[in-house]
Amino acid sequence: MDFFTAQNVVMPEYELDEKMCIDREIKVPSKDLFIGLGWDEDRETKRRHYRRYYPDELENVREVLPVESPFN
Repeated sequence: MDFFTAQNVVMPEYELDEKMCIDREIKVPSKDLFIGLGWDEDRETKRRHYRRYYPDELENVREVLPVESPFN
């Protein structure tokens, strides 16, 4: 995974809840910065992930596109 993608996609971490015998998600990213997508039936499914949320079009976010696009 390249540096840019690693900053924008976060995979969940799980810990076994021994009392309930289920995997519980730990270290959930901030809901202000990330959107949760998908779901996992258990820690092996690997469908759930979080994507960074940008409140503006990506063309206007200098962190994503530091140089203005030459395309209209």
